[in-house]
Amino acid sequence: MAERIEHDEWQAVAKGWRHWEPVLQSFTWPMSLRMASAAQIGPGDRVLDAGCGIGDPTLQVAVLVGPHGRVLGVDMAEAMIATARERATALGLTHVEFQTADVTTMEPPPESFDIVLGRWSLIYMHDVAATLGRLRRALVPGGRIAISAWAPPETNPWLTIPMAEVARVHPPPPPEAEGPGVFHLSADGALARALIAAGFQTVGQQRVVLSWFVRDPAEFWAIQSDLTGPLAPLLARFTAAEREQVARGVASGIAAFRTGDAYRVPAQAQLAWGRA
Repeated sequence: MAERIEHDEWQAVAKGWRHWEPVLQSFTWPMSLRMASAAQIGPGDRVLDAGCGIGDPTLQVAVLVGPHGRVLGVDMAEAMIATARERATALGLTHVEFQTADVTTMEPPPESFDIVLGRWSLIYMHDVAATLGRLRRALVPGGRIAISAWAPPETNPWLTIPMAEVARVHPPPPPEAEGPGVFHLSADGALARALIAAGFQTVGQQRVVLSWFVRDPAEFWAIQSDLTGPLAPLLARFTAAEREQVARGVASGIAAFRTGDAYRVPAQAQLAWGRA
């Protein structure tokens, strides 16, 4: 049941991800570059992107591996995959394939990939250890992995401010202790420990600094309400007046991040890597 709920949440926001594609690119490009560097991706590599969404970092990686490489992006939300395929076609990337599948249950052939990526996907999985074990078996000996999570809440006002304002109107149910969710595995070292427990070696972890660039509070709230999976089911039951109340609170909350005629709302993520 939990997997079905998560699938429906991401299906619900897929249209927003398509609409805000350029904004997403400007927000996430540092993570895509750092993951590619940490995994030492190069020409000819075979890459599995586990939880690829609308095709990031799948498409950036496809450029790096070149036409002699292969990249497979997997996501459980069909609507996300549809957009990813359109983007790959528009870029002429014929060595990229996308599949609708659940990373927690799929069984890639053993030793079929050189690299596995998981950008903000493991945090929504109930059994991270089992998933990482399955992904490790899909790697060739010495194959590389790079995974990410969000850093602790206090470093991510781009998300905690909207979540706090939403909670003022309709308090959400309490999260499961140490369960899957947006800030699962956010502590320093948590991703690295998960990789070590799954049998990976030469493991490292570091933080990556990001920034949401928006023109005004209205654009920021439109982006967050369209893109953030966990907020979608909560906002669905809000009245127009309640949504306006939240929007005003969010505008006040991000006021400190105004720089000239725009806003740069800070964010931080965790990146970890290792070898099979």
